[in-house]
Amino acid sequence: MYNNVCDLISFIESLKRNENKENLDYMYSLCDFFGNPQNKVKLIHIGGTNGKGSTVSFLKHILIAAGYNVGTFISPYVVCFNERITYNNNYISDEDLLKYGNIIISKFAEIKKSMRLPSFFEFMTLLSFLYFAELENLDYAIIEVGIGGKLDSTNVINPLISAVTNVSYDHVNMLGPTLDEIWDNKLGIVKPNTIFVVLKNEEFLDKIKLVCNEKNAPLIIIDQENIKNPVINKDETIFDYLNFSNLSLKLLGYHQIENAILALEIARNIPQLTISDTHIYQGLKNATWPGRIEKVSENPLVFIDGAHNIDGITRLADFLKTIKDRPIRIVFAVSSNKDKEQMIKIIEKIADEIIFTSFSYYRKENSTHLFNMSLHQNKKQLDDLDEIIKIVYENKNIMTVFCGSLFLISEIRNKFINKV
Repeated sequence: MYNNVCDLISFIESLKRNENKENLDYMYSLCDFFGNPQNKVKLIHIGGTNGKGSTVSFLKHILIAAGYNVGTFISPYVVCFNERITYNNNYISDEDLLKYGNIIISKFAEIKKSMRLPSFFEFMTLLSFLYFAELENLDYAIIEVGIGGKLDSTNVINPLISAVTNVSYDHVNMLGPTLDEIWDNKLGIVKPNTIFVVLKNEEFLDKIKLVCNEKNAPLIIIDQENIKNPVINKDETIFDYLNFSNLSLKLLGYHQIENAILALEIARNIPQLTISDTHIYQGLKNATWPGRIEKVSENPLVFIDGAHNIDGITRLADFLKTIKDRPIRIVFAVSSNKDKEQMIKIIEKIADEIIFTSFSYYRKENSTHLFNMSLHQNKKQLDDLDEIIKIVYENKNIMTVFCGSLFLISEIRNKFINKV
């Protein structure tokens, strides 16, 4: 049992990661041990490779604009550990984190009599279920898939509606090396007789339809061709969609338009819920998401982006091409299990200068290795983030973009936010 939240967080983070499993029997048993709190809440399930968190934020703010109380469970965090679980616009309090963490830990001795102890993500998933189940005025909780879908710890829920965002290569060691296998895994969150919402994907449309037909899940396919007149700059994203004109987002990039319309259609299709156009306009405009093409300084111009796979880096590069009005410096660090060489090739095409750096998380790639992989003519290697910030402020005519890992973004963000 813990009295200090920092000690509790240290303990939770010491738990085993990425428990290998062939089914969800353990997670069902664990939830059953605690009275199945996940069945006491109206839940919405969102999976995908990139864009899950942004879609969660868009949807949350639409529902809040409509007057509902909304919880979210997301991963990983950028600002602080408590960010993983929210109620409306507030992170879970230290007191509640301690309360529900200690409830789980107090049962460890009893749990060990019949099964293993939970992994890090199983622990946090259960903690979120317990927290949401006891919130008196909670209307909905939006649950973000951790990795994959089919065997993800969150997939023990019976949601009102499910959705998948963009699907691309990531976590191939766990999900499989082909997009076909990754789609199979992501579509594991489709539930019988439960509405499923997805962006149109011609290549895998037959697979999506087959899974939904097998489970008698009503399928809503969003056609991106209904997006019109996109305007993207360094401060906002504006677009038209169907009968909506001049929808405005604080989140930047064309990919955020896709995340926004996905959230919009989820909101409009939640059973027994009426959402007005005003709620949609207001909710989309209010949505924020730290560390996703986020401008953290105007002068010098600095963006941070947690893009950590090929698709994410490609979308970031597309955004930078759209707004480029000055030289671009990329500060890049990445986890060792990512497709580093391909990501570097993408940033080399857009960057006038690259600084390869690192972060404190144990899975980091050595910055010297990254430096040696690159063929860029103007590159350097520097691990000291404070020294990099000094370089950024020495020449305010260069746009600087930190990217490659949410772990890097988590470390660098506060340095700029606090400086401002």
